Amino acid sequence: MSATKGRVVFLSAYHDYRTPKKASIQQVADGLVRAGYDVSFVSTRFSHLSKLTGDSRLFLWDRANRVEMVDGVRCYLWRTLAHPFASRSGLLNRVMDAIYPLYARLSDRTVDGLFRAADFIIIESSVAAISLRRIKALNPQAKVIYYATDRLDTVGAHPFIRRRLVEDAALVDHVCLRSPKMVEDFLWAGDRLFRAEFGINADDFANVGPSPYPAGLSAIAVGSMLFDADFFRLVAPRVPEVQFHVIGCGTSFDAPPNVTVHAEMKFRDTLPYVKHATIGIAPYRPAPGVEYLAESSLKLAQYELLALPAVCPDFAVGDNPTRSGYTPGDAALMEAAVRRALAMAGAVAPRRFLSWDEVAERVLRPQDHPEARLSA
Repeated sequence: MSATKGRVVFLSAYHDYRTPKKASIQQVADGLVRAGYDVSFVSTRFSHLSKLTGDSRLFLWDRANRVEMVDGVRCYLWRTLAHPFASRSGLLNRVMDAIYPLYARLSDRTVDGLFRAADFIIIESSVAAISLRRIKALNPQAKVIYYATDRLDTVGAHPFIRRRLVEDAALVDHVCLRSPKMVEDFLWAGDRLFRAEFGINADDFANVGPSPYPAGLSAIAVGSMLFDADFFRLVAPRVPEVQFHVIGCGTSFDAPPNVTVHAEMKFRDTLPYVKHATIGIAPYRPAPGVEYLAESSLKLAQYELLALPAVCPDFAVGDNPTRSGYTPGDAALMEAAVRRALAMAGAVAPRRFLSWDEVAERVLRPQDHPEARLSA
């Protein structure tokens, strides 16, 4: 594919472009393809250890370490023998402190070639940041963008990641944050901080199809980030008239009879479940600094787009009157939140969002949009 506007390389240590579930980074990649950029998507931190953690990219095991074109995106999953990781063990984390720098220096002919040819390199939150030095050594002219969808503490990133990111602050041209509540983590970026908005492609939500639900009340939860299975264990028996559906939660649990757990689906396949639900659920469990999810949660944004009242922990409510909050672990408050949301069903107005094409252009050139600038 020949470049028209420029060559963009995405670098993620968690996502592969080809996984069925689409995070915002894949949506931004699609937006740039539609805008006429040459787009590559490199996925790292994948090895034999991934088989122990149920990595969502395991279906690509035999397709790793080779280029594959999918929907106009050049995909490359870099598989190594092993990779560093964060652990709850202090001793093991200290060992990883020595392994991360070694992993950051690993080379791969294909990845290095993509870096050398890039005009823009978009680094997704967390582990991918350890590649900054190698990227700049290979291509000092490339514009490097740190795309921060989550706080490092919230996702449990190893402490080395933050230290290295701060040390290499001068190598980052600008930072795009999903929420202003994350600014405190990025004071090192100074006047290079911008907000990356949500995006919605209207075509994705056209002709969604019929309801997958039988008659009656239904609640939907999609995604695995900070998934709290206790919400369903505690709440579902208290509201037996509601059928709960959980898609791609990334774990198995003893679900009550009125809870149906679905495997991860392609994004479009989830939409009938979301569009035709009575209410949406964002069952996040508490984590350090998690309040930014009130402004950055993709599932909550989709519920707003489709005019669904949402149930979520108090820390994710923000100032949104269509969200019904609860204290995690408190069954009575959880039940009350569900019933408040059910009472709002049908009375919520849909929210308008930018398109992912517009968001993608802002990620590359936020300086062209003064309203996107954030103050550190």
